[in-house]
Amino acid sequence: MPTYEASYPPNLYHASRPRSTRRGPPFQVPSLRIGNIQLGHIFKKLFTLVNILRLLWVFVLVWGERREFERSIRACQWEKWEHWPEGATPERVVLIADPQLVDDNTYPGRNALFLGLTEFYVDTYMHRAWQYVETILSSDATIFLGDLFDGGRRWGPEMWVTEYKRFLRIFPIYPGKLTLFEVAGNHDIGLGDTIVVEALQRFTAYFGEPSREIEIGNHSVVILDTDSMMNTNNEDIYGPPRTFFDALVKGTDERTLPRIVLSHIPFYRPPDTPCGPKREGKPALPISRGDQYQTVLDSKLSLEILEKLHPVAIFSGDDHDACRRIHSYSEGARATVEFTVKSFSIAMGVSYPAFEMVSLWNPGESTKTGEPTFQTKLCLLPSQFDIFRQYFKVLVLTFVLTFLGAARAWRASKKYGKAGLDYLGSDKDKGNRVYRNYPTAVKVVLAYLQRVKRNKLMLWAMGRPGTLKREFMVRMVRVGSVAGGVYVWLLVRDVV
Repeated sequence: MPTYEASYPPNLYHASRPRSTRRGPPFQVPSLRIGNIQLGHIFKKLFTLVNILRLLWVFVLVWGERREFERSIRACQWEKWEHWPEGATPERVVLIADPQLVDDNTYPGRNALFLGLTEFYVDTYMHRAWQYVETILSSDATIFLGDLFDGGRRWGPEMWVTEYKRFLRIFPIYPGKLTLFEVAGNHDIGLGDTIVVEALQRFTAYFGEPSREIEIGNHSVVILDTDSMMNTNNEDIYGPPRTFFDALVKGTDERTLPRIVLSHIPFYRPPDTPCGPKREGKPALPISRGDQYQTVLDSKLSLEILEKLHPVAIFSGDDHDACRRIHSYSEGARATVEFTVKSFSIAMGVSYPAFEMVSLWNPGESTKTGEPTFQTKLCLLPSQFDIFRQYFKVLVLTFVLTFLGAARAWRASKKYGKAGLDYLGSDKDKGNRVYRNYPTAVKVVLAYLQRVKRNKLMLWAMGRPGTLKREFMVRMVRVGSVAGGVYVWLLVRDVV
């Protein structure tokens, strides 16, 4: 027997049927097709606010964790600032000062969690910068100017070896590249009369003699252990660098190569001497001393080195900030320029860590004509704090846009009866044919997620279905899961 509905003609029944009070959303994506593919449906699924925010985060994170470092280093490529005659073949040296690995001595009393995070981020920053410096710039030599560690003078043998291995993980030596760590800092061995003999012996055994002379680019590069030369109470400490220095002095008159001196501690200068425009902090290098530190060498020792070695340039570290100073001596008849190199670490009080680039070219006749045989450039690294500020701006934008999107969806669900997003799917999926065809392992995981979804703590954190909080939190989780995954992946690739 025909039903009541079937007894009417189709057009008459449907015409008389009352219209539904529910309407669809005001915007409908055009139904475009290529074969059996609905382009409008694909467009609607892909170009959502959540996916746009995901792409924004991927772009910003790759910029902050990779591209900004690469851009900073490429801006310092040798050919962009060297000005040698055509056909010159200079040898190039990178000078790195005060990496000073963060440890318990750096921030005494700091919470262990925060200290661990600080160590992780500082190590990751320096390792990443080191990789770009070594691979992009391709210098002939890299020399560290001391303070490799922070508490090296205080550690026992086991702790020292542990930190030594950590240092080599951060700064692995590239094959075929001259890499020198011999310059000893006061944080490595101590200073003057307070030098720790065991720390000095360990440093020498692992890194080499703190006083030596090498030839690079037709220049005599002299590494001086000025920390030990200021010692007055132990001949085992001041004897070796003094003997080395006296031997250099005897051959000064016969030398033909320009001499460059490397010292961890800057040379003496009068108080309030300006350091030039490249300095971040106060305009003058402070003159002070304390327990196992001294900001400048004794004036007598500084003048002795200048008078007897006649260097064309001096490079130092220790201060953590940049400084350029011209030292006059021999009653003003001679002058030597000193460059104090900024710290390579983000934990040493400078916003923009840096390293010094030195280009050496001495064909021989330059010594006679008095033409300069070296050129320098201070290469600035990115500010990690500026990068974090950009992340914070994008985070605020994400919160605002996500809240607006959640509010719009929540109002639509109330007005049109259309369900909003659900973090873990709906319960009806259990009866779905596709769900029944899942592998057993996937079914177990989905069942576990359903239990988590009903957990009281989850309901409190995510909000109950149909609420504005739920709409907001679901979108934040979806954006955060991708952004967090990309960020962790970028960090893990730099883990040392």
